[in-house]
Amino acid sequence: MRKKIIIIGNGFSSLFFIQYLLALQFVPFFNFFYRKKFSPYDITLIGNGEFIYFPAIPEFITGSKNNREIRVDIRPYLKRRNIHYINDQVTDIKDGGRTIVTKHTQYTNDALFVGVGPAFQEDDIPGTAEFTYSPCRGPDDMDAFMLALNALKEGVIYLGFKLNKADGFVAGRGGQMYECACLLDYALKERGVRDKFEIHLFSPNIEPDEKGAITDRLSERGIILDYGYEPAKFVKGGLQDEDGSTRKADLVLYSAGITGSELVKKSCLPISKGGQIEVDKFGQVKGLENVFAAGDCASHEEPHQWVPHQAHMAQLRSQAAAKNMRSVLKRNKPTQTYRYELSCILNMENDAMWLHMSSDNKPPFWNIFPRRSKILVHVKNFFEGAYLFYLKYL
Repeated sequence: MRKKIIIIGNGFSSLFFIQYLLALQFVPFFNFFYRKKFSPYDITLIGNGEFIYFPAIPEFITGSKNNREIRVDIRPYLKRRNIHYINDQVTDIKDGGRTIVTKHTQYTNDALFVGVGPAFQEDDIPGTAEFTYSPCRGPDDMDAFMLALNALKEGVIYLGFKLNKADGFVAGRGGQMYECACLLDYALKERGVRDKFEIHLFSPNIEPDEKGAITDRLSERGIILDYGYEPAKFVKGGLQDEDGSTRKADLVLYSAGITGSELVKKSCLPISKGGQIEVDKFGQVKGLENVFAAGDCASHEEPHQWVPHQAHMAQLRSQAAAKNMRSVLKRNKPTQTYRYELSCILNMENDAMWLHMSSDNKPPFWNIFPRRSKILVHVKNFFEGAYLFYLKYL
């Protein structure tokens, strides 16, 4: 009898999990018939059916990416793999992960993968939801930011981020905000109005005397670095400090720290200090049988302080989770761990840097690409295009 697997969510971690769980990934025509005849799994995915490529959202600022281009209807992708899709919202996880409750019904399973997205700690700084824009809220919010930006002929723009480090690793979107700051500088120069704008970048998680390549790139662009700063609240027209004084801002683009969603916090899943699902080094949810999680919703076990919650890290974690789920469904112990790696290209449009750290000190792609070059903008676009093509057609 086929094992019933349920996947919750259709973001990076869930789609990578499917990729590594199934055989014959790059020949979907044969995969369709193979899974129909021989697959040991009956897989169901519960989600909204739309994948959004979040890493491309900062490029809305230069107009090189747009809302339509980064959205993918993943229902055909699932159909090609004989995965049953349910358009519904999960409201609870019960019975140690064996029962999934949705708005309309409930489902049972033999194994569960949780790949839901995060919640953002917008209550940390009052006024965040009312007076800031954020790429992390999605492409619609970034479109609204661009409308407001294009209406300005001059002004002061603040960009910032805050991280949730309660679990000892980087739960937030600092890299995206660095990219937004550099791309904003480029876009305003292209408009010929850069000298009429002040651009500030702030974060309470950066030491005021911080040095390094990213700081150098921001300084070269005349971006004012408010390292170590956190406003007491966001208000209309600016950022208010503890003493009641206000820093004027015509626009604020801000990314709050990451924590677990309401689903994660109210369900039977164990929760870490930072509000995320507690998982072990195998991607297995602690204390629960045949339940795995990866991506923004899950913590790490004994991580390095620099470990991120980015798309590539979700890939590594989902790969381990998929292999280990196959093992436990055969009544074997999980053995596959994952490496820690931060690897992303910081696109500055007229320049780019490959930011990379790994627990095994391996370089990215055997060092065949330069660590700093405008060529990396094209490399990044190639990787993004290839992945979106894979989701749409393979």
